[in-house]
Amino acid sequence: MKQFHSLTVVAKTPETRDAVRIALDVPDALRKDFTFIPGQHLPLQAEIGGKVVRRTYSICSAVGCFPLEIGVRVQPGGQFSQFAENALEVGAVLEAMPPTGRFHVSEGEANRVHAGFAAGSGITPVLSILRYVLEHEPGSRFALFYANRQQATTMFIDDLFALKNRFPDRLQLHFLFSREEQEFEIAAGRLDADKVVELCEKFLPGMTIDHAWVCGPDSMIDAVTHGLENHGVESAAIHAERFGAPRRATGAPTAVAGGAAGSMTTVTVIMDGHRKSFRMPRTGINIVDAAAAEGIELPYSCKGGVCATCRTFVQEGEVEMAQNYGLEPWEVEQGFVLACQSTPLCDDVVLDYDKS
Repeated sequence: MKQFHSLTVVAKTPETRDAVRIALDVPDALRKDFTFIPGQHLPLQAEIGGKVVRRTYSICSAVGCFPLEIGVRVQPGGQFSQFAENALEVGAVLEAMPPTGRFHVSEGEANRVHAGFAAGSGITPVLSILRYVLEHEPGSRFALFYANRQQATTMFIDDLFALKNRFPDRLQLHFLFSREEQEFEIAAGRLDADKVVELCEKFLPGMTIDHAWVCGPDSMIDAVTHGLENHGVESAAIHAERFGAPRRATGAPTAVAGGAAGSMTTVTVIMDGHRKSFRMPRTGINIVDAAAAEGIELPYSCKGGVCATCRTFVQEGEVEMAQNYGLEPWEVEQGFVLACQSTPLCDDVVLDYDKS
């Protein structure tokens, strides 16, 4: 099971008026563990106001480059993001798990057409993927459609223009702003399904999109995916990562106590070769929270079914997931689940965290 490691903040710079870029140094002894695939993210942990807070942020660094950089959009009332903006200083230490996530580019043919659709801070993993494609696939091209409310809050705009200067013939940059008047109507408004079809027809005429990378809020993901499918893009070619996916309420950990006969399950977890067991009810609480109530800490970060930090393999028994935005269909078919979204359906369940 992946563990948290201490990383030192070596730089913190404003990215926009409501976003910061944070650089984390990775000691030489840990760099092998923190090697990442473009598009992956870091689960982070910090103590804020006497409470441990976990969040997940995508890596925007170039592959093989250290320190690792993340972009944090500061949200009103956001515990971690406001801490990052106001209290986190250079020299401070954050706890981080090694990179994870399945929204990432893989090696392949050198002549591919990639299209990126990002909204707001959804640009972070797409930037890493975009940079990799341009630098490591000399015959491939990338068209980015990047939606924001206004230019002043557009993250990584300097990085994008720098890449455009390096790869002018292979990179298309198209910005859309919903709260600023634009000279051309196609550059105004939100990334909805009709807009996606219009953009593809105008800027990628006659081209087959080999891979589409979509990252943003939940509703934007659905709209863009629908538009791409209407344009004829194969579903298997559309890769999505959601920010702020809706959560379903879960019961309080105290619900573990008691429970009628036949409504309880014995859950055994295998981690680092060791087995631990606990009892939990089949409704009202997910496996991660039930384990915590029994003093067993299982890996998690977002608890929204998005980041896949809690991914595990069902070796025995059966569970039900409330929602899943972090696993590919093939992973679910093979028996992997998200523990933060899962409840048991039988008397005994065995979860193997050591199986990859």
